[in-house]
Amino acid sequence: MGDKLIFDPSWERAIANQDRNRIEQLHKKSPIQEGKLTWTPIRAAMNHQGSLLAMVLIQNGTSETFKAADILLDYYEKERGLVASSRFDLSQVVLSSNTSMPWTFVFAKSSILQRPLLINWHLKLSKDSNY
Repeated sequence: MGDKLIFDPSWERAIANQDRNRIEQLHKKSPIQEGKLTWTPIRAAMNHQGSLLAMVLIQNGTSETFKAADILLDYYEKERGLVASSRFDLSQVVLSSNTSMPWTFVFAKSSILQRPLLINWHLKLSKDSNY
């Protein structure tokens, strides 16, 4: 199965070569899982506003096009459970079948349920999501 890595045009203009190389290497090491939509963690951080930034490689192994329009995402940490939950409406995040794309999801301070440790984390579509 051919897995294509794409970058949003805003990323194409702004991404540092080091980050691009890191994402390309991760893409090579983490093949798409047939029939699944996966969120491979790249980096998590907190910004000066107290928001949680979770950069992932979204990998669409389903036969359908994935659109991040009105989705509910949960940020979990191992052994701590749910840390943050937020609804996103990102019309620019569209992945056809067998396509991967990096994206940073910003969880506002108000969506954080407990202080993130920023280790052993993953994102998951909430069961209440519209996807």
